[in-house]
Parts: sequence; structure tokens; C-alpha cells
Amino acid sequence: MPWQQQSWQRLVSRFPKIPHAILLSGMPGTGKRPFADQLAAWLLCLNRSPQQACGECPSCQWLKADTHPSLLRISPEVDNKGKVSQFIKIDQIRELMPFVQQTGKGWRVIIIEPAESLNIAAANALLKTLEEPGEQVTLILVSDQPLQLPATIRSRLQQYRVGEVSHQQALDYLNSRGSFSMEQSQLLLNISNGAPLAALDMAEQPAFLARQDWLNDWQKLLERRLSPVTLSGNWQKRLSLTEWLNLLQWMIRDAIATHLNQPVRQIDLNFTSVIKNINIEQLFNLQQQILSAIHGQTQNIQSSLVYDTLMMQLMNLHD
Repeated sequence: MPWQQQSWQRLVSRFPKIPHAILLSGMPGTGKRPFADQLAAWLLCLNRSPQQACGECPSCQWLKADTHPSLLRISPEVDNKGKVSQFIKIDQIRELMPFVQQTGKGWRVIIIEPAESLNIAAANALLKTLEEPGEQVTLILVSDQPLQLPATIRSRLQQYRVGEVSHQQALDYLNSRGSFSMEQSQLLLNISNGAPLAALDMAEQPAFLARQDWLNDWQKLLERRLSPVTLSGNWQKRLSLTEWLNLLQWMIRDAIATHLNQPVRQIDLNFTSVIKNINIEQLFNLQQQILSAIHGQTQNIQSSLVYDTLMMQLMNLHD
């Protein structure tokens, strides 16, 4: 990515004295994971150029097949019901030890993502690995929220902020990847907090494409032309709970901005009619409940109940 070139040059220019432990930080949707993958491929490549992996050697072919014996990825585990754990656990970190202690087999790379998911026990176990680095071993920690990592971990990592993107770089990236108008590009970047990869992904997301329909339905709900039960059933069929909660976040944020006569992010929508008789304090309260619902998805929460409860509250936002 263009905005990552400086960090890339700083890293590869140090070869073969690459840092033992690297922290790649930046906001979501700015290309931290592709950067980590690119660095891993370059380190493991048997025929690397000064700037990139060859893409053809046996090592590169193993990476393409996701079968490389010298690359270990650690992320929160997924159970047999498809539920993702909140944390990276100590047993996962203990798996590192035999891998790290191998000798004479070239570079070995470990990618830990998201690093802020390490629980306390896992972080303490990782600390031992950081204190006793093996030869030709590089740990790459990827994090949206590096300050959530224990200070003892952060102090042993060399941090590269690979997610710092200027507005013009983000616009140029979108324009090079899709046929967006200037207004569409601006809209996508507004909603994605200026993150170009997130913006590109968002363009095809059901929640993004459903925004005007939801605004119309919300208006009908406020005017009692649609019941919350009916609307809940309709949207449960249309969007997953995660998608719908994200959509609500965007809508409530811009409804508050309109109420305060501030610029909205969704520049293609008009919130004036919706907020006409809405109490702004209730909007702020609802915003907090939506955040709580988002965080509550990691627990055993009944999705239909969340839809029903929030629909009732969305209907009762009057002054």
C-alpha cells in the first residue's frame, strides 16, 4: 500500500538484522494484515528481491497453499458452533515454544492477530518468548488497539504504524480500485473513518446498500405506520445482527449530528424529518445501548430479542 512504503523500507533495509518482535499498529481497514503477510512472505522466500518475495519458489508456493511449515498464525479460536473466542489463550502461546526453539531451518515467522486479544496468562507466556528470542525468528503482532497490550509486552516490540493514511491517499486508493464518483468515495471514507480497505469492502456490504431503506422504515416506525414487531421480523430476514447494529450506529451518529447542526457522514441521506420530534438525550442513551449490544454479541445473547428491544426504543424517541 502506498502509505506503507516508508515503514516497509525501514524494515527491509535492516535485513538480516530484522527485529525479533514487531508490532504493526493502525486503525482497522488500513492494510495491517496484508503488510504482515507480505513481510512473512519476504522473510521466508528462498529467492527474495530487495523489495518483495519472488512468488514462485517452494516457500512462496507453500504460502499460497497455506501449508508453510515455518509460518505460524495465532488468532482467537473458533469453536465447533462457529463462535469466535474473545481471547487468545495460554495454550495457543505454549504451542510457540517448540516452533521457536527449532534451529538450523531458516527463518520462522509467527503472526499474532489481533494482539490485543491475548488474555493475561497468554500475554505472560508470550513475554517469556520475547525475553529469550531464537535465531531467525520474527514475531509479528498486529493490533488495532496497541495500548490494550500490557506495557511489558509493548516495551519489547518495535512498533511500525502502518495504518496512517492521508485523506488523499485513501481517495487515490479507492479510485484505483473501483469506478466510484468523488461523492461515493467521500461517503465510503466518511463511514469507514477514512480507512481505504474498509471503505472498499463496505461498498458491497448489505448494511451499506440498505441505508436508505432503513431510514424510510425508521420514519414509518416513528410515525406509527409500521409496528416494531413487523419491522423487527423484516430486518432479521434482511441483515444479520452484526450488520444491523453497524447500520444503527451510522444512523444514530448522523441523527445526533443533524440535531446539533453538525456535518453528517452519510452525505447522501437527509435526517431532518427523522429527528424532527426526537429527544437528543434519548438518542445518546440509545447510542450507548447499541454499543452494549455490539459488545454483548460475544455472550450467549438471543438475537431476536435484541432486534425487538431496539425497535421498541427506536419507536419511542419522541420529545
